[in-house]
Amino acid sequence: RMTTSPSNPAAHDPADVATAMYCANHPDTETYLRCNKCGKPICLKCAVLTEVGYRCKECIREQQNVFYNAATADNLIAFAVAAGVTLIAWPLVAWLFRLTGFFGWILAILIGSGAGASLAQMIRKAVGRRRGRYIRHFTLAGIVVGLALSGLLTGLLFGSFFSFFSLGGLLFLVLAIVTAYQTLR
Repeated sequence: RMTTSPSNPAAHDPADVATAMYCANHPDTETYLRCNKCGKPICLKCAVLTEVGYRCKECIREQQNVFYNAATADNLIAFAVAAGVTLIAWPLVAWLFRLTGFFGWILAILIGSGAGASLAQMIRKAVGRRRGRYIRHFTLAGIVVGLALSGLLTGLLFGSFFSFFSLGGLLFLVLAIVTAYQTLR
């Protein structure tokens, strides 16, 4: 039986005492935790819990890169498809929602998410079903540019930039954007 008295040197083996380290990303933060893949000292802000233990965000990102196979041009394709579809579809959708009045809200709730999912599938098909880390961001930018161009064109043609914006249309737009963004993750 081992005792913890100072006269027993085996009780205070220096190899058993954990040495404090400092986080590689936050040098002022003391830690006793290491990434289980690369061994880098990490604090709890930098640690990601996985099934096999804690890993640093760099190792997690490296592991996730296996799933992304898109080329740089795929981001531009996603941008162009989103901008083109929005440029063509938004005036028609906005006109429909201005005609329907209150029932536009119900219509927006029913078809908004489906429109976003359809846009996401068009983009996936256009990029050859490849996945990219930033395709959803380029899609969002394409939607915004398509909306701006659509508003500018309708403003020039019909005299008012805001004539094609209604609350039902904006609800539709939010649902479509959120669904497309999440589908392209």
